[in-house]
Amino acid sequence: MKVVVKESGLDDIVERLKHAYDPERIYLFGSRARGDEGPDSDFDFLVVVPDDASRERRGSRLAYQALRGTGVAADVLVWTRAYFESRRHLKASLSSTVESEGRLLYVA
Repeated sequence: MKVVVKESGLDDIVERLKHAYDPERIYLFGSRARGDEGPDSDFDFLVVVPDDASRERRGSRLAYQALRGTGVAADVLVWTRAYFESRRHLKASLSSTVESEGRLLYVA
């Protein structure tokens, strides 16, 4: 069964991730961001946290706890701002792809 997430559902996911991480930015990337998703496509999120974020806030565990019960299949990457920025200039990097093809859902 395909889970359809309307913009309001996406807003709920962003709120949950904001509450869990207090991030600087949240991106949606991959097929859902490009609009070419298939019936089995999941949601791919990149959460950018401050460089001084605690060890717990640098991992994906909080995201999966926050999204539990939503019925949404999601992959969540959590990177520090320094790591994200250090890769932006590399054309083949995920940072570059996220910025060029992704959707910025939240900025602090």
